[in-house]
Amino acid sequence: MDRVILADCCEDWIIEWGGFYASEARFACPECATAWEKAGEQAFKRADGRAFVRRERTGPSASFPYLAAQDGHEPNVERCCAKLLLKHGDGLIAGRFSCPVCGSDWERRTERLHGLRVPVFAKAGLAEPLTVQPGRTRPFLVVLSEYTPPRD
Repeated sequence: MDRVILADCCEDWIIEWGGFYASEARFACPECATAWEKAGEQAFKRADGRAFVRRERTGPSASFPYLAAQDGHEPNVERCCAKLLLKHGDGLIAGRFSCPVCGSDWERRTERLHGLRVPVFAKAGLAEPLTVQPGRTRPFLVVLSEYTPPRD
């Protein structure tokens, strides 16, 4: 079965604002225009029929909200790891590190792609390492072979 990939912009919007929508309310992500419906108190359904539920990972003195695929087919990279890599990955030193939320072990290095030095992130279970791809509205993670240089 295909992995259920959820765009960061949709997840961010729903985590922050989803609780304010009434049940069965229809709305769209303001960044990518993906259509959604609130399917229950903590449940949201994308226009393609994929359903997600709001969950939280809790630590000793903090919690991390995320949307989980209702059918259990999660993405290869957890939301906590994606947030960490996108926000802090470029500044991390080379070597091993662990996500403080889910405990996934990562390794950071730098490689040259298309004449640019880019951060590279690898972990067990990934078929190919990831890097940060500049996007139209925000950066996102891609496998190394799909990286394209920014156009500006």
